[in-house]
Amino acid sequence: MRILVVVQRYGADVTGGSEGHARTTAVRLSRRHTVEVATTTAQDYWTWANHYPSGDDTLDGLAVHRFPVAAGRREDFKDVERHVLMEPHTLADEQEWLRAQGPHAPALLDFLHERGREYDAVLFYTYIYEPTAAGLPIVPERAALISTAHDEAALGLAPYRALFQMPRAFGFLTPEERDLVQRRFHNGHIPHEILGIGMDPAPDHDEAYRSRFADGPLVAYLGQVSEGKGVDDLLARWDAYRANGGCGTLALAGTVRMPTPARDDVVVLGRVNEAEKWSLLASADALVLPSRFESLGIVLLEAWQVGTPVLVPSANAVTAGQVARSGGGVAYDGESFGDALAAVLADGDAMGARGRAWVRDECSWHAFDDRLERLVGLAAV
Repeated sequence: MRILVVVQRYGADVTGGSEGHARTTAVRLSRRHTVEVATTTAQDYWTWANHYPSGDDTLDGLAVHRFPVAAGRREDFKDVERHVLMEPHTLADEQEWLRAQGPHAPALLDFLHERGREYDAVLFYTYIYEPTAAGLPIVPERAALISTAHDEAALGLAPYRALFQMPRAFGFLTPEERDLVQRRFHNGHIPHEILGIGMDPAPDHDEAYRSRFADGPLVAYLGQVSEGKGVDDLLARWDAYRANGGCGTLALAGTVRMPTPARDDVVVLGRVNEAEKWSLLASADALVLPSRFESLGIVLLEAWQVGTPVLVPSANAVTAGQVARSGGGVAYDGESFGDALAAVLADGDAMGARGRAWVRDECSWHAFDDRLERLVGLAAV
């Protein structure tokens, strides 16, 4: 078949859960089908500034069609977001959401109008951005929506109410995402596949990496260091843990977009490369993923690959569900962060081993490829 993958950003240096999943999907499907990608020229989702040259490119042996961003994220988007999500507003305010959020790439939508029906199936990634929200309605009869949805206020806005009734099929990352979408939109009649992800074996890591940190437990966070990812809540819980006699170091790895404390027990590493990432994961006594809005939690799977147990908030049904199914960690709520961390530190080897076995069974490439084939079969005309 001929398949098109549509995603808001795509590149060798583009990191992110949904973008990474889209790239993996495109590469895996290309082993049996002709796969192309339609995306924007943006690298950074914060501004959507044009970064890559527009036009046709090649990555991983696949044709990539890049379209310019005509308008990125509005400078007052935080005000728009607060107004639309928290204050009385009009339907027109909700309809303006996509343009204000970015990326606005009309040439990509023109491409779908002109050439979208040349493909047997079109896979759209991430419900929230315009390339999907405005692009899928152009070719709904051959579309699969990999929504990467989570329980957030934006899910109920006007641009998305009809979107979740349109695709020929859904690809969900987890059972919890499926349950959320079907509960919210009453669309259980639309065929779906729960995709998960496939994982390569973990690479070798630097055994000496642990020596960079002080003695005592090492707790790692990997991801964007921002309030939107729950890092402010993590820091508050870490403060309470330390005030109650807890010891150790919290290492924060990722692009920093919020103020961070300057003290010995909180080490801000900034963005790390792949080798450093795996070394940190393998060196840590626990990984914590505090975000309440995750649609898969790939970093949890990576931690389990190296036998590292995890901590997640029970308020996140997706990651808490992953932990419950795998037995690879503990979900915390309320004031229980310190107790949860103590439980992980006490039984970390067993938890890490259970997580490793679960990933080996659930995230094999053979299983993932089979799920992708079933999804494409559901979507294709």
